[in-house]
Amino acid sequence: MIRLAPPPELAQYDNLWRLSLRPAETARLWALDQGDGGCRALCLKILKTICKSSPALGHLTASQLTIVILHLAQEETDWSQDMLADRFLQALRALIGYLEAGVLPSALNPKVNLFSKLTPGEIDELGYTLYCSLSEP
Repeated sequence: MIRLAPPPELAQYDNLWRLSLRPAETARLWALDQGDGGCRALCLKILKTICKSSPALGHLTASQLTIVILHLAQEETDWSQDMLADRFLQALRALIGYLEAGVLPSALNPKVNLFSKLTPGEIDELGYTLYCSLSEP
C-alpha cells in the first residue's frame, strides 16, 4: 500500500494522507491468476482497453475494474482460459449491477465506495452505455 499526499482541495490539513490500495489489489489479482493459471488479468486487460477506447466509459478507472474482477473471483472458481468469454460477460453484468446500486465496495476495505467520485449522472451514463452494449452488441 502506498501513502499519497492529500489532493489540493485538502492541502490545508498537514497531517492528512490518502492510502492507495491499488498495489495490493493488483497483487491480489496476479496472485490468484498465478495460483490457478487463470484469466483474471486478461479479462481486466480487455475491460481496460474497452473503457480506454470508448469516451462514454472513460470515467471507469483501472482500480474500479480490478475490484469488479476481484469480487467476481470470490464468486467464481473456474477462471481457466476457456472460460474467458463467460467471465468477461459476467464482469460486465456485475459492473452494471454495481452502477445500478451506485456503490462499488473496495475488496480490501468494504467501507470504501469506489464510485464516490462519480456524479449520479456519470453513473447513470456508464450503466446505460454498458447495458446497451450487452442488449445490442
